Amino acid sequence: MTSRFNTRPQRTYRKSSARLRWVSDRFIGALTALCLGLMMLSADLYAGSAVITDKHIRARLALMRDQKAALLTLSDMSAGRRTFTPQRARAARRVLIENTRKIPKHFAKQRLESNSHARPEIWAHWQDFETRAEAARQAAKQINASSISGLRRSLPAVMQACHSCHQIYRKVPNRAITH
Repeated sequence: MTSRFNTRPQRTYRKSSARLRWVSDRFIGALTALCLGLMMLSADLYAGSAVITDKHIRARLALMRDQKAALLTLSDMSAGRRTFTPQRARAARRVLIENTRKIPKHFAKQRLESNSHARPEIWAHWQDFETRAEAARQAAKQINASSISGLRRSLPAVMQACHSCHQIYRKVPNRAITH
């Protein structure tokens, strides 16, 4: 049936039903593939990582993850993998300064779990641990976030300070854990 406004005839029920079924089958297939992909990704992300029950250790790990994210931002800018902007560089620098200041507080009491990655040597050599945390803080303060060349000159000192502490006071991490 046509009207004076619609010059094309209406489709028959059979054609629209088949098209609707074809669209819904494609949608369901795409949705299924997406769900399977997300399940595989989440299984891969959690492979090898264990649940940490102590809230203080979880806070400590979150502190280290934040530092890692800030260092990654700065190193990506330094290497040209991310566009350098002084604002983002200064924000990452502030995170590093603030978080390195918090390290001794988060490690003050000896708390260990099998997947915390902290070695008991931290508390046996507390003064050295605090000295290394302060060295990391001073190196973070020296980051030059105003230019790419300044960042490239000042960033290695922070990375070295973090690495020197991790070499002594951190267990070798699990493959799937990045903190």
